[in-house]
Amino acid sequence: MNELQIISLENSDISTWDFSAIKAELERHLSDYAGIVYTDDTIKDAKKDRTKLNKAKKVVEDARKAYKAKCLKPYEALEPQIRELTDLIEKCWKPINDTVKDYESRQKEIKEKEVRGYYDRISGSFGENADRIWQKIFDPKWTNVTTAAAKYKEGIQIAVDSVTRDLESIKGLGTPFRDTLTELYLESMSMDMVLQKNEELKEAADKAGLTTAESPAAVPAAEEKPVEIPKVNEAEGTLLKVYASQPSLNQICDFMKAIGVTYEIL
Repeated sequence: MNELQIISLENSDISTWDFSAIKAELERHLSDYAGIVYTDDTIKDAKKDRTKLNKAKKVVEDARKAYKAKCLKPYEALEPQIRELTDLIEKCWKPINDTVKDYESRQKEIKEKEVRGYYDRISGSFGENADRIWQKIFDPKWTNVTTAAAKYKEGIQIAVDSVTRDLESIKGLGTPFRDTLTELYLESMSMDMVLQKNEELKEAADKAGLTTAESPAAVPAAEEKPVEIPKVNEAEGTLLKVYASQPSLNQICDFMKAIGVTYEIL
């Protein structure tokens, strides 16, 4: 193949190049490589072509770097003097900036207390879960100094109303798994996940032959001795022996999986 003419421009000033002509010449020459398939028998040709293209690329890159250095030279001569000026300004600017930032920080703290105070006043029904719910619904925009009181109050009220409706909906499911579902909701804030989990728990309970209707605790029959449930040590677990057939054991395991209980079969 013909030599790439761009190689002849080695060590020339890139500012003198005719880029349109060079691009056209490159496109014509490089088109010769389209569709070439090198084989073991022609690997020498592949190596020669690679060397030729590497050389062409190096010519362009070297010219670019040289021109960049040339352009930067005047700037580099001025940079120390420019830095000296900005340093003088910085010395005066910094204490002023610190004062402004301190003021803005104090104003933000005041706004945060104001916003949280409003939430506390309207979220009494959440009880001990108020803090957890706040972490989930909190919008940082509410504490911006420029956010009007009416705006953040509206946002908080909408969020509180939504959570209240969801918690009431969970109660309305009439399920014995209410505590589990409430915990899932407080973690995810997703009623879709709650409803899906409820169906999983109901299915597991059905397999185990358990009722899924929420009702007061049953009073043991006179001839039955109430089972004493050992206190659970969440760190170490509680040993529980179960005597059941394999099918029944499988159903119990399914139910424990559904309600998020981990277990080991020894």
